[in-house]
Amino acid sequence: MSRWLPASLLILATSLAFAEEPLEPEQQVQEEPEPMPPGVGLAPIAVNKTLDVLPEGTQREQLRAAGEQLGEWEILLAGVPVTGESLTSIADLSPDEPIEVILREAMKRPTDCADFLLLLDDVLVAGAAGRRGEPFDIGAGRMRRMGALIHPDEVFKTKVKAYPVGKKTLDVDTPAPPRSFEPAPDGSILGPAWSARYPNPTERHELMRILAEARPSSDFMARMESLTRQLEYQGAEHWVTSTVRSKHRGYLMWGGFVLSKCKTESCVEEQVAMLDDRNGAWGLNVDIQWHDPEGWEATVEKGRQMKDAYDVVFATENGARNSNHYGGASMDLVALGLPRSVHLDAPDGESMDFDLSGVEHTRDLSMEPEIIAWVEKHFGLRKLKSDYPHWNDAR
Repeated sequence: MSRWLPASLLILATSLAFAEEPLEPEQQVQEEPEPMPPGVGLAPIAVNKTLDVLPEGTQREQLRAAGEQLGEWEILLAGVPVTGESLTSIADLSPDEPIEVILREAMKRPTDCADFLLLLDDVLVAGAAGRRGEPFDIGAGRMRRMGALIHPDEVFKTKVKAYPVGKKTLDVDTPAPPRSFEPAPDGSILGPAWSARYPNPTERHELMRILAEARPSSDFMARMESLTRQLEYQGAEHWVTSTVRSKHRGYLMWGGFVLSKCKTESCVEEQVAMLDDRNGAWGLNVDIQWHDPEGWEATVEKGRQMKDAYDVVFATENGARNSNHYGGASMDLVALGLPRSVHLDAPDGESMDFDLSGVEHTRDLSMEPEIIAWVEKHFGLRKLKSDYPHWNDAR
């Protein structure tokens, strides 16, 4: 399962801020598609806001009970392999410290402990109903939307995301990576194969190279590199998931996202009409068929598969049309598992130490307001708070 971990981890970061380098037709090399990872196509599980199998007690006791019931069944939660042994080990760590702090440190994810336990309870209920042993893959984007991970809205807009946020089911299948598909041919219907068109670089050096080449006179890349390398040196996990992007891919990502949100036939009709209009109005002329001939529900499902293949968490029309990624003035950066104390040296000569030891801290760069404000001022950056991983150049 570990060989598929990077694809799962990308779910942490993706939004319509993702960036890609458009390739000319003669540069588009056909590569052998990757095999599908285990877990593609699994049915969703039922969810609710009650503990059905976990006992009454403290959160530590409930986490330990979840571990005992999970046993040797391994699942992926926000890209982290989780087993019964790992859960019980976390429950037994540092008994005098808040369990939320310990859980976030052990998983290096901004968990909401109470809602995380509700999610584990639903996984265990599904396991008892015959699904035990299936390779559940509940990515960070899914967990964040469901409240099991802290959501930016909870930090910056003080909105409550209480699991399961009005949902009745939770997707547990592994999104197929774009490279596992043959690129969708012109005229084909929507779906995940479109994610293999206008491909996004996956290697860090390529992402940074195209960022530097997009604006040769800018030191934006150097400032972002300074920030990420300092965090890496202090033990944080980090990923640069996108820099420069093709407008065509941005449009397709947005299209899959908006159709995945539809719950009625009329919504699908309205969104398809809008997408067709913008395709021509923006001069993109992407030869895609947004209607699935099998009906509106199939269109919504293909939109969901397409959104998941792109790892889209958040998308807007304005972002699809005017993203700063298109000109090389943005980067999608995820930095998790920040240490209890972070020291940063800025390009302008200023330095600062940040105490992140309290339970109020997510230890996630995208949701640490004090660090964000200081970095914006001293690194010449701007964090788009509504878009989880997105940073703009403010110079």
